[in-house]
Amino acid sequence: MLNLFQKYRRAAAPSNRDQREQFSTYFFAHEDHAWIGAHPQIQQAFNDLFARLPSALLVNLMRHPLSFVPSQAFQRNGAARYQLGNTIVVFPEYQRLLTRKGLEAVAFLAHEVAMVLYEVETQDDKDPLMAEVEADKFVCDIGLADELEQLLLGMDESSEKRLRLTYLTFKSLGIN
Repeated sequence: MLNLFQKYRRAAAPSNRDQREQFSTYFFAHEDHAWIGAHPQIQQAFNDLFARLPSALLVNLMRHPLSFVPSQAFQRNGAARYQLGNTIVVFPEYQRLLTRKGLEAVAFLAHEVAMVLYEVETQDDKDPLMAEVEADKFVCDIGLADELEQLLLGMDESSEKRLRLTYLTFKSLGIN
């Protein structure tokens, strides 16, 4: 299993406030992210995410940027406009989540970032459910296991939800 957190935590990159501010400025300047800056609560969720991500990962995200695009804009502009491997489409229910206070929104964002990174960094055809579980591990590694659990509990019942909750339970019990 690829451990994104350990990979980027070990990489040599300065872990300082200036670097996080530089990344934040870079990220919010992207034209696809204008919708984020228009909503202070949503922008705060992204800032909270950036504060938790390893510095080396932020450096990597400046070389290989991600785009967070509302589903309405994605449909309006057409998929051809976006680099699909690095675009996260944010559907209305998650846009609402991002406007609420609490770290569940940060857990959602971290999970989505990890899903894209796993797709980019693993060349093999990974089982989609295992990719979800690995992204969940990343969310736990940055300290958002409880918030991820709350998100999962709010999802419709499915075997995917049960498996992911089982993983979180094992993780909280120290069983890997």
